Amino acid sequence: MGNSDMLEENTLAKSSKTKRESWNKSWDFVLALLGGSIGLGNVWRFPYLCFKNGGGAFLFPYLFFVMVLAIPMVMLETSMGQRVRQGVVQSWEIVPVFKGLAVAQIMVNFYSIVSYAVIMAWCFKYFQVSFMSPLPWSTCGNPWNTDRCVTAKQNIESLINITTFGNSSDTDKIPHAINGSHNATTTIGVTSSATEYWFRGILDVSPAIEVSGSLRPDLVICLIAVWILAYLATFKGIKWTAKIVYVTATFPFLLIIVILIRGLTLEGATLGLRYYVIPNITKIATPEVWVAAATQVIYSFSVGSGVLTTLGSYNKYHHNFWRDAAIFSIFNAMTSFVSGLAIFSTLGFMATYQNTTVEKVASSGPGLAFIAYPEALSLLPLPQLWSVVFFLMIIFIGFDSMFIAQEAIMAILFDNIPVLRKRKELYHAIVCFLMGCAGLSMVTQGGVYAFEIFNNYGASGWCMFLIAGTECVAIAWVFDFERYWVEIKSMIGKQRGKYWLLISWKFVAPIICIIIAGYYVTMHKPLRYRDYVYPPWAQAIAHLMSFSSVIMIPAYAIYSTYTTWKNGGSFRKLLGQPPNEIVKEAEPLATSTSI
Repeated sequence: MGNSDMLEENTLAKSSKTKRESWNKSWDFVLALLGGSIGLGNVWRFPYLCFKNGGGAFLFPYLFFVMVLAIPMVMLETSMGQRVRQGVVQSWEIVPVFKGLAVAQIMVNFYSIVSYAVIMAWCFKYFQVSFMSPLPWSTCGNPWNTDRCVTAKQNIESLINITTFGNSSDTDKIPHAINGSHNATTTIGVTSSATEYWFRGILDVSPAIEVSGSLRPDLVICLIAVWILAYLATFKGIKWTAKIVYVTATFPFLLIIVILIRGLTLEGATLGLRYYVIPNITKIATPEVWVAAATQVIYSFSVGSGVLTTLGSYNKYHHNFWRDAAIFSIFNAMTSFVSGLAIFSTLGFMATYQNTTVEKVASSGPGLAFIAYPEALSLLPLPQLWSVVFFLMIIFIGFDSMFIAQEAIMAILFDNIPVLRKRKELYHAIVCFLMGCAGLSMVTQGGVYAFEIFNNYGASGWCMFLIAGTECVAIAWVFDFERYWVEIKSMIGKQRGKYWLLISWKFVAPIICIIIAGYYVTMHKPLRYRDYVYPPWAQAIAHLMSFSSVIMIPAYAIYSTYTTWKNGGSFRKLLGQPPNEIVKEAEPLATSTSI
């Protein structure tokens, strides 16, 4: 009898090690959504897009796409994961012929995480030097400076025009494209100390992609630190990650409010806010504004990356994802707008201090985070304090986006090979190590060129829209909307909004995605970094990276059709087997209580 009890205990222990985890509390899921989706693009891209594309008028197309594209897609992807309680691969067993979508999402997620970690390494470096006095980007005469260097504290409007490099075809596509870097130049070749610190002190950019140069030791150390922290945030599983998210998803909001309050008290703040929010209705008539708004929505809501499906898969069967999608969407949009208030109030101060205009100091992407805004902070009393607060906020906002996306990668591994959960700490370490090694190529002197390829092509705009549009077609047309609506009702009961989702999933979202994907393809220009045009072989690699993900959709469809024909299988099943055949093991969860 004793041996029998011991055997049963050992069996239960082994089963618990391979069992899939779920959220402990209702708010775990909401905070994970916020942490995973609200990232650097909300802080350093949305404000600039709003300013550039009609101020307050930009909010109209932005909110339009939130309603007809973002929220419906959030509901689609989270409900898929929740229904089968598995990651993206098993979720697409609902329509097996579209299982290639899962592979495409995995690859896009991988490219994004690798490049995102490099951005975090840059943030870590700036955070480290923010404790120095004086701030290294606020002075000239350093080893990285040239004899053309001038500081922000010099009132040099008579000599300087502060301009923005806007020469990349993909700068307006990617939420953290580096090409939009802020720079200060003049007819006599003067450059700002902040610009020289970024390009020469941090990146030490080589003249071409062929010249990789040496590794940047300080950035290598920062990259290692990023991946160690990412490992520590995920190695114990989703319940441990949920505890981390309670800090990383909430603390940045406090820091944003602190920065906003400080910015509003500065002289010239109203100047910056006026440029940010005053509507220019004429801008709405241009297609670029609508494309920019749709792109911002796709990226800031993590649509098409597989992250939403993975997070939804940790919900209990009857969890009210409908409510959480609304909460998440409201907070996401609010964060973007409030971040803009904080950023542009400070840029208004900088413009006033330098006796120039906001247009000449405004910038997007790393040009804002690593040049324009730090330069503005250096003009404040206690600049070290405000620099620490700013980069701490950037790190928290970016870090949880990174490790939650990494959790989606790990979920795929563990869902397909459950036995690996017995040693999940080891496999988490292996994955972090391999992805960290992939990022080493981007922390060399020529690494920024590799970063541009990953950032602009690994998760390019047309890829994300194509993936999102194909998801809608797969569920609303091939699997059939009415069948899927029955599944939604079985999870959360009868809900209003059926026809809103019907119109969005079947018509509005696919049409928008196809049009914008086509726009990106037809308007494509060769990749540039500042004044450097990539050589043909590098352009080819970049395009192959884009196609490497989306090609999996038709490739798997052809493969699955052929194998079904060869084995005499059912083509009807290939086009949409009932979900209850997929979740036989998870079926007892259907009786679980609502969270």
